Amino acid sequence: MGGRTMEWAARANHLGGLPRKVVITAVGTFAKVVANLLNATTVHNGDTLIRLVRSRPAGVPLLTVSNHMSTLDDPVMWAFKGFPICDAKLARWVLAAEDICFKNTVLSYFFRIGV
Repeated sequence: MGGRTMEWAARANHLGGLPRKVVITAVGTFAKVVANLLNATTVHNGDTLIRLVRSRPAGVPLLTVSNHMSTLDDPVMWAFKGFPICDAKLARWVLAAEDICFKNTVLSYFFRIGV
């Protein structure tokens, strides 16, 4: 099987792409609840970021930099109003801590399909 790295799970065609879409939507929905209902969030230049994410050509990366204080901040900061949380093609890819995200087989699979 590929051990804990599970490269096969990160393939776009893994189970028809359904697991990736489910994970992206579930994490995005959770992040929207945290960012918009449980928090007071202020976003500066959000329209510009959304425009850049949606309009860049395929294969062209978009590098963003942020300063945050917890591992929960990464998914939550992308959940501001208007950002596409359910579109797996526009999902943001971020670095992940191996000791947190890949502790066991279940977490490894969850985070791998969300890549």
